[in-house]
Amino acid sequence: MPILDTTLRRVRRYIGIDISLEGLEEDLFKLGFELESAVKKEDDYELKIEVTPDRPDCLSTIGLARALALYKGIRKPTRYAAQEGEKLEIIVDESVKEIRPYIAAFVASGIRLSEDDILELIWTQEKLHATFCRNRRKASIGFYPLKKISWPLRYYAELPSRIKFAPLGSEKTMTGVEILELHPTGRKYAGLLRGKDRYPLFVDANNNILSMPPIINSREYGEIKVGETDILVETTGVHKETMKQTLNILATMLCDMGAKISSVRITYPQGESEKAPYFDRNTRNLDISYAERVLGVELNKDKIMQLLEKMGYIAKDAGGGVIVVDIPPYRTDIFHEIDIVDDIARAYGFDNFEPELTPVFTVAARLRVEETVDQLREVLIGLGFSELFTFSLTSLEDQFVRMRLNIPPEVVRIAGAKETKINVVRRWLLPEVLKAIAENKACEYPIKVFEISDVAKIYDGLEAKSCNEKHMAIVISDTKANYTQIKSCIDYIFCILGRDIEIVRENHPSFIEGRCAAILVEGAKIGVIGELHPQVLLNFGLTIPTVAAEIDLTKVLGIEVREVEWA
Repeated sequence: MPILDTTLRRVRRYIGIDISLEGLEEDLFKLGFELESAVKKEDDYELKIEVTPDRPDCLSTIGLARALALYKGIRKPTRYAAQEGEKLEIIVDESVKEIRPYIAAFVASGIRLSEDDILELIWTQEKLHATFCRNRRKASIGFYPLKKISWPLRYYAELPSRIKFAPLGSEKTMTGVEILELHPTGRKYAGLLRGKDRYPLFVDANNNILSMPPIINSREYGEIKVGETDILVETTGVHKETMKQTLNILATMLCDMGAKISSVRITYPQGESEKAPYFDRNTRNLDISYAERVLGVELNKDKIMQLLEKMGYIAKDAGGGVIVVDIPPYRTDIFHEIDIVDDIARAYGFDNFEPELTPVFTVAARLRVEETVDQLREVLIGLGFSELFTFSLTSLEDQFVRMRLNIPPEVVRIAGAKETKINVVRRWLLPEVLKAIAENKACEYPIKVFEISDVAKIYDGLEAKSCNEKHMAIVISDTKANYTQIKSCIDYIFCILGRDIEIVRENHPSFIEGRCAAILVEGAKIGVIGELHPQVLLNFGLTIPTVAAEIDLTKVLGIEVREVEWA
């Protein structure tokens, strides 16, 4: 887990009470964190605190102290707001679209930064970079002294040879290429811009270079010093949501340090604009009966609202057994009602739940379906097949295009996927098995393999709008492979299952016409069998004749798809 390095003195300063080391350890545990170590140093303790990955807002002493102060009832939840920033604007150029397209910023003023404050900002920056921002790949952070900046600012991409400035930690003026090759920070993060014809550049109205995101700031215009009262905080990124959340974490952190936050307008190409930070209200309705049912305790609305306040939420009674919950802008981990209920449980205290015996006493046993699946595995191994385990995440190209199929709309896609080779959850097993054979085509033939595993499909009957199906894929790759071989395997398997099947001729684009059939059980199609089309084999880099079958065991074994019910 991410580690927050701080001191007991700083924690006490921001909580506002003289908390003991033992008391701190106990409160951290209740919040789900852990005090990893406390080393005595003079009259203070150097602390290492494990913070759960879902709480990046607690990767600063200020953020952690805020969570502790709320939990202990020392402070009330804050409704954060930003004042209108007069003439504060960043103009985004089209040239950054394919490199690092997003930027956001705010101004923090009215705070005199001490050396400890600056160290806190830098430590938080590096912790967020290393964890939540994925080593600056998804987002990166920059701090700038406001007094040196002329507005409006510009964010665009420039040829590396035309970028010339002295980066932080260097007296020498360097080009963009030299920074990546010679500067320690440039070498560390050079991979983020490797292969790019142009590098992102952040400049002010006088063309003074503020930084080359996401690598490094300018020494002249991008270094904050002790005594600064007004600073500009900026984030850039390729993943907009991560960038926005990172900016909100920093804005609320500086607000808690006493700064006034002013918004900055971001103007994108084609005139699109938005204001940062992103303090718009984010609310969810919480059904009281749902919370009680999940937690197994009776809690009236006043008690629930009190518990929500301990976790930083602003709660309001909406009537009808519903509470409107305002989610703090620094919280990045609230996706569903259950996340709010989890926080209620933490505030209530897990030690306060009365353990109860289950109303039904049973002896654990394996499901009959799983026993049948294991029996099928043993049968296929007995027939000379080897079992495969392939990846669930794959691509549209592998699942459909290479199989000579049109891409259907009913596919479970990965939202915001940046990697073209991983953008969907597999809809059937056969393409993934063929990929595995392609990686092992140097092996001795015949290659006889199978896989029994889950695939995903769209299903509106569930809250998640998708469900799993258990499929079985069987493949034989051999110079003498033919339809009769695979058909005899299928006949034997269904004989073992005690089910009658019907084989009906069918045309399927992935198989050779006339050498393919549908498998029916009680008139319903449950699979396909046949000799794979030569073009499919070539698409996967295979040259040996291959026969295959894929069967939906969910239908064959009567596995029920249903919503999970809370007892």
